Amino acid sequence: MLLKSLSSFETADADLIYRSLKPELESQITDRVSVSMWVEAGCLFLELSSEDLVAMRSTLNTWLRLIQVSSETANCLV
Repeated sequence: MLLKSLSSFETADADLIYRSLKPELESQITDRVSVSMWVEAGCLFLELSSEDLVAMRSTLNTWLRLIQVSSETANCLV
């Protein structure tokens, strides 16, 4: 069964967060989960898909934490 997760984050720093995490997209650690991220109309979108529930959960937790840290760092720099 294919699992999918789509998260959206409405933030003024969407583009900054995306640019800070873009290198992580290019060097994905596992091939068990597909990760994509984009910015559209001031929102940051994160989409994951996988056939493996455990890998999906751990990857989603990792990316949510990365987005949180990037957001907090962006707020410190402004």
